[in-house]
Amino acid sequence: MDYYGLFPKFKFNRPLKTDEKKNQLKQNEKIDLDGQSVVPDLKVIAMNSHCLELVDKYYSAKGVMSLLGASGVTMFSLGSLFLCYSLFFDYGWGRLAGISAYFLLIIICISMNIFMFKMLKAEWFAWTHYPIRFDRINRQVHFFRLDGTICSVPWEKVFFTSGLSHRKEFNKDYYISGHILADDNETVIDSFCLPSTDSDRKQLERHWEFVRRFMEEGPASVAPAVNFCLPIASKREGFKFGLLYLLSGFNGAPMFLLPLLFALSFIYSIPRYIAMVTSKIPVWPENIEAQCAAAVDDPYSIDASSNPKHPLRDLFRKTPEEK
Repeated sequence: MDYYGLFPKFKFNRPLKTDEKKNQLKQNEKIDLDGQSVVPDLKVIAMNSHCLELVDKYYSAKGVMSLLGASGVTMFSLGSLFLCYSLFFDYGWGRLAGISAYFLLIIICISMNIFMFKMLKAEWFAWTHYPIRFDRINRQVHFFRLDGTICSVPWEKVFFTSGLSHRKEFNKDYYISGHILADDNETVIDSFCLPSTDSDRKQLERHWEFVRRFMEEGPASVAPAVNFCLPIASKREGFKFGLLYLLSGFNGAPMFLLPLLFALSFIYSIPRYIAMVTSKIPVWPENIEAQCAAAVDDPYSIDASSNPKHPLRDLFRKTPEEK
């Protein structure tokens, strides 16, 4: 669970870090997965012979930051009101030092309230998700920025890396960044992230290979791994599916923890649902849709309409390596 890039936002017009250069992932270099399969990691929206569409890295944990932000706004708003009431009605104006302390606490509460509101706004009244589309035929990558604008860049021009541009803190996972560089091939001017995150870089390589092989080897090399597509291409995620998706993140957890994990997921699902219903659905421009249109008889055309009828079972299905 890593919100870096959404809050706080990525820094641009900066040089590549040493860690990013060291852990570059090259489009033309196949990675040996030691017998393990590639993994879509429940991040695919749709796929066909022409293009592959994925969600962003913030989608999986959507709701957690909303809960923190909403709780913070509520707590610090009530704290500010209580302090104002105490200052003007209970305290009296006799001691300057006491009055100054009240004003200082009020300023702190208001400042924290602004910070929490910005955190909340990062998910509420924003976008339901920020899709990434890999166009294999035209060798392009299209992605939604946080402000809703779209960037298109040649696949070969993207600098992919699992290196971080910031210090990895205790609860931060690794992820794969796609950097767009200036003409000097050193300065980062834009970025997007593949959706999969993990504390182990080696596990990330399985998701990277899923994307890389689609672009370099074609859909036949990855289609068997895709058994479920997210039903969010042109509509908002419903409350029930959002809850199931949060629960799927705990797949493989010990049985005795399931009641607690279900309770946590239910709590997170409420602000997640509010984030979905208050946010706009991203829509690709007509020119990009036209470039990525699938043929009627495309054997590799997969989307949510192809999903099995039992999402609960399939969201929690284990891969062969997990059995």
